[in-house]
Amino acid sequence: MIVVIPTAREIRLDYLEPLISAGCRFIIVDDSPGRIDLHHPQFDVYNHGDQDRDLGDLVQAIPRGNGACRDYGFLIAWRESDPGEVVVALDDDCLVKEADWASAAEAALSKSLRPHVCTRERHWNVLDLYEEIPSGSYPRGFPYSARLGYECSSFGEKSESSPMFHLGLWQGIFDVNAIDKLEGPDYRYPEARLREPSVVVPSGSLVSACSMNMVFRRELIPAVYQLPMAVDVMSGWKIDRYGDIWGGFITKALMDHCGDEFAVGAPMITHLKEGNSLRNVWQEHICHLVNDEFVALVDAFGETDLPRDVSYLELMALLADHFGRAEGSPLLRGYLRHLTRCMDAWVSALEKFI
Repeated sequence: MIVVIPTAREIRLDYLEPLISAGCRFIIVDDSPGRIDLHHPQFDVYNHGDQDRDLGDLVQAIPRGNGACRDYGFLIAWRESDPGEVVVALDDDCLVKEADWASAAEAALSKSLRPHVCTRERHWNVLDLYEEIPSGSYPRGFPYSARLGYECSSFGEKSESSPMFHLGLWQGIFDVNAIDKLEGPDYRYPEARLREPSVVVPSGSLVSACSMNMVFRRELIPAVYQLPMAVDVMSGWKIDRYGDIWGGFITKALMDHCGDEFAVGAPMITHLKEGNSLRNVWQEHICHLVNDEFVALVDAFGETDLPRDVSYLELMALLADHFGRAEGSPLLRGYLRHLTRCMDAWVSALEKFI
């Protein structure tokens, strides 16, 4: 098992003790000027200099200044992992409590009986999986247009499934839109419990996939690209804090095309730190405005005549071309041009490391 963690702050080994004891290998992506000084045989630290030497002009594929820098860790995992190996993405402020967390993460991708989410909604609210969470609670990135008339899901009978991707959930500070923290329901649940340990999300439903706790097979790495953020779209405003959300919409849509299963549930992590809500409100604002438009572009790609027997790497190349030809609204147009260049470099970097 390979664990990828981005940081510009610090790595707390005590947060990760169950994974260290399980023998996991850690790839740390240092997004600081090089302040991460960590000496442990299971940890490899890669900084901006390593990326520049490794990738040359292709380094534009790797975002900097935000958590999407974890893409470089995914590239290393792509190059150095074995087929079918499990990759875990965590954030540096996540506490792993359970001693068997690593084996539970492996089990999350194993063939087992699990219920399917029963929903007609295009966007499924992952908070439906929790016990005793008030209505009106939604994860970061869940479109406001999808909240009107949203019907809480149920879970059907269990059937055998083998997910390729498992989105892990959280205790502690939930990942919700910053503006929802100002007037919305509580978002701190240190003892949160799940109604089911793992459920399969139906084909056709999208999920707001926070990247602080993700488990997936190595083959899926091309489609788990975290989109570049902090991109200027007009004076004083940026596209930001949606790199994992929009990346997750893409992942789920491509998995649906390939017929692979996407699950949500345990093992959970405890999310400990909370960012500056007012700054996060500003960072997320433009993405709230164009969220539906971005989803529509992803949907339009799915409606094209896509080949069936195709790899995720080939699908990402086709998607980059699709974004490159999209006009987009004035707020999104410049971002799409930037995204296309980054995705082209991502595909080329993956091809280099095959």
